[in-house]
Amino acid sequence: MIEVEADLVPLRVAASVAYVHITDRARRLSSQDDLAQVIHLVAIALSTVAPIRRADGAALTDAELRELFYRPLEHSAKLDLDSFVIRRADLKKAMTTLKEARVVFGRSGG
Repeated sequence: MIEVEADLVPLRVAASVAYVHITDRARRLSSQDDLAQVIHLVAIALSTVAPIRRADGAALTDAELRELFYRPLEHSAKLDLDSFVIRRADLKKAMTTLKEARVVFGRSGG
């Protein structure tokens, strides 16, 4: 069990790492307020490709994800991303998936 716990990354940290991994350096935000909003959106993106878990390791259901994460950004500040975690292996796969999607879909946006 200790090995599993060590393998869990707080969602705020995971979303921050994913943002840096996925976003081109020239397009990264520098404002802390803007970054806080984007981190919430990155957490949502991660939830679409990897299980998000409570701090105790229990995976959130789809209904719980919708209720907690999919709400207007002005209400997202009340959501404590540090209350949730993602497995390190799932984070790595999710970042790869999201980066590949960005590359494919980013080309059409010009």
